[in-house]
Amino acid sequence: MGSLSCRHIYKYYKGEQRASVKDFNLEVEDGEFIVLVGPSGCGKSTMLRMIAGLEEISEGDLYIENRYVNYVSPKNRDISMVFQNYALYPNLSVYENIALGLKLRKQAKHEIELKVNRTAKVLEISHLLEKLPGQLSGGQKQRVALGRAIVREPQVFLMDEPLSNLDAKLRAQTRAEIMKLHSQLKTTTIYVTHDQTEAMTMGSRIVIMKDGEIQQVAPPQQMYDQPCNLFVAGFIGSPQMNFIAGTITRREGEVCFETKRVRWALPSRHVEALNSAGQNLRQVVLGVRPEHIRIGGAAGQPFVGTAQGRIEMMEQMGADTYLFVDINERANIIVRTEAHSGLTVGDSIEVGFRMERVHLFDAEQGHNLVLQEAIRA
Repeated sequence: MGSLSCRHIYKYYKGEQRASVKDFNLEVEDGEFIVLVGPSGCGKSTMLRMIAGLEEISEGDLYIENRYVNYVSPKNRDISMVFQNYALYPNLSVYENIALGLKLRKQAKHEIELKVNRTAKVLEISHLLEKLPGQLSGGQKQRVALGRAIVREPQVFLMDEPLSNLDAKLRAQTRAEIMKLHSQLKTTTIYVTHDQTEAMTMGSRIVIMKDGEIQQVAPPQQMYDQPCNLFVAGFIGSPQMNFIAGTITRREGEVCFETKRVRWALPSRHVEALNSAGQNLRQVVLGVRPEHIRIGGAAGQPFVGTAQGRIEMMEQMGADTYLFVDINERANIIVRTEAHSGLTVGDSIEVGFRMERVHLFDAEQGHNLVLQEAIRA
């Protein structure tokens, strides 16, 4: 069993008045794969190190399987950590690196051999046991680091950007291996990354952080479809969500999103949400993902929100093409379309917005106004 409870945790470094981690609250169930994600300096690695016992908790309480561990030493917390730089001993063989933690616990030699061989088989590194770390590739070193964590059979795995030193192909491969491993072992895992693609593909739930605070906690698809604020909406998704500043207006019985150049009627769901929240005639930011914009007339879909634009740039991505379209709203919008559209840079086109899929954010505070209930931690 490996549940984890973080209750109102703060971290203050000496000489700093501002908290590096602020009021961090998270309940992790046994067997979950939780991904902490956010930009550099958001506090995600600091939080992981507090869970590991490598950093002191300034305020708040930490429980691992209902045991209060604020002042328990790292070696007695029953956790294993995988670091970004592998942290292997260069003078020890792969076998000795994996076995080291068990030897320090003074386990019997035959038991160590059994556990190391079993772990090596799971990670498919049995043929590397006699090699030194210097003879291994980056991917092989990372598997050894994982093996050293797994062999101890801890309650919780902590992983601090373990794939950041690998190239793109190897990163994708190792990511799949970690997920396969988790499905076999079902050990509670807290995984830190700055890569939103890793977060979306690996986490059973994602925790997005900014400036030391949790912004939103949700499963990946829910996070993508229902971002609670502007930061989350812009951080999750590649390419990121398009944003257009405007105003909510009410004319002739219609509730519309309006700028100097466009006026688009809002769907009933949006109107109901705005009415229930008491929002009226205020500055907002409309957000729409690239896949929810179509070239005029495409697929025979009717559009309520349309605009004229000019293609400024194109990115060929193989199966898809990203169009950067200037619609005279201060910034280009990105449209995802099929690869062989026949369009070229400089073409004038009409773009249509699927209004039932747009989001409306408060321009000042950034909250998603369309969500009946913002999904937060």
